[in-house]
Amino acid sequence: MTKKIVVLYATAGIGHKKAALAVKKALDEIAPKTIEVSCLDSLDYTNSFFKWSYLKSYLLMVNKLPTFWGLSYYLTDNFFVNLIVSKMRRVSNWLNSKKLRQYLIKTQPEVIISTHFFASEVVSDMKRSGILQSKLITVVTDYRLHSWWVASNADIYVVAGKEAKADLVKWGVSEDKIRIMGIPIEPIFSKTLDNANILKRLDLKAGLFTVLVIGGGFGVGPIEEIIKEAGMISADLQVIAICGHNKQLVDRLNALKPALKAHLKVMGFVDNVYEYMGISDILISKSGGITVSESLAKEIPLIIIAPILGQETRNAEFLLSNGAAFKMEKIRDLKSIIENAILDRTHIEKMKLAIRAVKKPRACYDVAELALKL
Repeated sequence: MTKKIVVLYATAGIGHKKAALAVKKALDEIAPKTIEVSCLDSLDYTNSFFKWSYLKSYLLMVNKLPTFWGLSYYLTDNFFVNLIVSKMRRVSNWLNSKKLRQYLIKTQPEVIISTHFFASEVVSDMKRSGILQSKLITVVTDYRLHSWWVASNADIYVVAGKEAKADLVKWGVSEDKIRIMGIPIEPIFSKTLDNANILKRLDLKAGLFTVLVIGGGFGVGPIEEIIKEAGMISADLQVIAICGHNKQLVDRLNALKPALKAHLKVMGFVDNVYEYMGISDILISKSGGITVSESLAKEIPLIIIAPILGQETRNAEFLLSNGAAFKMEKIRDLKSIIENAILDRTHIEKMKLAIRAVKKPRACYDVAELALKL
């Protein structure tokens, strides 16, 4: 008899989707053929205006109004504010999730894995009302926990570390419901690769200190300023810039090459970022939950740029408190950070040891195995 597992995410930021797809890949790899696995965007099962506004309002706030987003993030994480806001949010989610509820009632999966609090809350309310009996696993995709992740009828919460576990306990969640497994990233990040072959195939120079700069899927952040600063440090430095879908940024960075001392390789969107991380010494990027988990899996120290106030600043605090990242206040600090890292390789090695203490590269498999046990 076929049993069903449904993995739900929401496209409010790419990280929730990437975590869900990572779990789906792990399940496809290890689940018996009697298990049917589906992976869905929960917002596809809402009305079109709700889906549009959910994503657009998020992108507007984090990209154009980051201070307002940060204030809202911390304000709604207050117990008394959340007490009021959560009721309105639950009503809104329930009114706009009719198609999602209908799908889940029809499908009746044994286990639901949710990587976004919207889906977790809808499923939790369905379980509360008795119209759904599925086990609910909520996978938190940041290193600290906001109150919106708490859904009273979740059976298990999967978190990145002891800090997020403590946050859940503070919100009244029983410890026996919490599993520290990490944030799911693609299975390939847990594999050992041939770096010498990768360097040759990617046309990169072996033996040079390598700095990887990632601007996310849309090439956001002060990437051009970073390349100008890092590119003037030394001819013994190799800089790789991944610009995502930002073609204009690719062109501007390529135009900088003649004026730089360092060797610069500019890329647009790539689907093998794990290879670039594996051959690099330092990563410069934002501190989204997935990026942080990927960098930890590849044991590459992170220089954090322009973290969004709220979840990204909390992720940055996690890395810094565990000795897994460099602190950079201003871009002009970049030169001294990289120069010191080149001169003192033992510092990088100490950071790699710190990273090994907190990394969880097999989180996708651990979540998949948990779902199969349930």
